[in-house]
Amino acid sequence: MSMFRYRAYNATGQIVQGAIEADSVIVAENRLRASGIWLLDASVGSAIEAGETHDLAVKRGDLINFFVQMTLLLRAGIPIPNAIDRLANDTEGTRLGTVLGTVRDQLTLGIQLHQSLAMFPRSFPPQVVAIVHAGEVSGHLPESFEGLSSYYEWLDHLVGEIRQALIYPLMVTGAACALVLLLFTFIVPRFVSLLTDLSLGVPLVTRITIWISNLLLHGWPFIIGGGAAAWFGLKMLLRTPRYARLFDRALMQLPIFGPLIAMFALSRFTQNLAMLYRSGITLLRGLEICKKLVGNQALEQAIEEVRTAVTEGTPFSKSLAKHDVFPATVVTMISTGETSGTLDVALQSVADYYNKIIPRRIKVVFAIFDPLIMLSLIAVVGFVAMAVVLPILQLWNTR
Repeated sequence: MSMFRYRAYNATGQIVQGAIEADSVIVAENRLRASGIWLLDASVGSAIEAGETHDLAVKRGDLINFFVQMTLLLRAGIPIPNAIDRLANDTEGTRLGTVLGTVRDQLTLGIQLHQSLAMFPRSFPPQVVAIVHAGEVSGHLPESFEGLSSYYEWLDHLVGEIRQALIYPLMVTGAACALVLLLFTFIVPRFVSLLTDLSLGVPLVTRITIWISNLLLHGWPFIIGGGAAAWFGLKMLLRTPRYARLFDRALMQLPIFGPLIAMFALSRFTQNLAMLYRSGITLLRGLEICKKLVGNQALEQAIEEVRTAVTEGTPFSKSLAKHDVFPATVVTMISTGETSGTLDVALQSVADYYNKIIPRRIKVVFAIFDPLIMLSLIAVVGFVAMAVVLPILQLWNTR
């Protein structure tokens, strides 16, 4: 069978687009006509390509509600098309309602649920589609949706913890930057004019302060332009896989934030792989999906090399041990689970470990970060104060 992308019109004359799996265009046209849809044109493609024109990003909270309600409806014995139709009607007028409306239309044409969800990759990423597919094949679709709701609730909680932890440091940093700009663009220029009127000798500290002030006052277009150029240059450079891997590895080796960045990547890897493996996805397929979800090019390369090694027959834990991005503790826990036949439990244990330690590490990091900001601000203010006081003392001595 092939997947055909089609354009058609329904009984109300509305143009609809989608994808249908059939042996030929004629078979696809007959199936569409039986559903009250008349074909305009069709071409061989994929469900994802067919949905590109109307792909929407659904909020995480709406997805959690969708997964929870699908779990309840399917456990109550409601068929998949009826459950989707009910949720599409309940959420009509929202992004989720638009997405589910298209999914419902695809289901009426005989397309499987995971293929219909794959039309919206921004709403339903690969791990969601794979887990739903595994649930359809194994007959445990309610459990698959329950696992997805638990994962997305964890992710939402983690993001909330990070945002809450960032509020105070960002406020302090913003206030500090505003104060520094005020000092160098408003106070220092007035002081410079006073020095000029008094014809005083200028100490080194004062000369540096005046130079910074002039740079901010007259060179701000070059500063902004240089910063923008550096930003876009870095983005272009990071499109090259080699430099992206080097950059991400360097981030993981930063003194304070590096371990936290590595923990985030490892947490996403183990959490997703545990969820996929528990749902019946093979280890090789799970690794292939997870490598795109960690958000770290260095770890992504390591996962791909681990997958290749596992394909060649090397045990999973031994493949992990060859890469320094996987801590010894993680390798030991996974090795234990692999030996005892409870790999999904071991992976989940690693994920739970990181889920507990990441919020604590965030608090520790920002407990260090906040005093650093205050000390830096005090140092800047003290530097400017010295630049002001030294010429005054020089004037006093001359008298």
